[in-house]
Amino acid sequence: MNYFMVDVLTPYRVLGRNIPAESLFVPTIRGEINILPEHTHIIAKLDTGMLSIMGAEDDPDRHFSITTGICKVLGKKITILSNVSEEQHEISQERAERALAFAQEKLDTMTLTPDEFVKYTRKIERAHLRIQIAKEFAAANNKH
Repeated sequence: MNYFMVDVLTPYRVLGRNIPAESLFVPTIRGEINILPEHTHIIAKLDTGMLSIMGAEDDPDRHFSITTGICKVLGKKITILSNVSEEQHEISQERAERALAFAQEKLDTMTLTPDEFVKYTRKIERAHLRIQIAKEFAAANNKH
């Protein structure tokens, strides 16, 4: 089977290097794109969303929360450079729910600068995404 390699990186750590994949679903600012083998070379801006790496042959599928950044497709190598990212099994639903409540409280009770408004709005988006991913992971683990 034809496959490619994926790196998932943040400024603070490497989440995965040379992850074999048959396909990749990437959240971009223009919508989700599906990357398959032999995809044209691109550089795309990432949006907040779920990055799904469909494993090659016997490799497992892997899912990550992604918050902004860049996706670079060059031949058989895809690099995801995200400002903030966590793999599905690392996400704590409780922590995400606390972050959501905190950010929502800031938006509801404070007079914010435009930059602060964007900051807390992004925190809310990220918390919702992390809660969704944590619930999906818990449901998948309960089936096994």
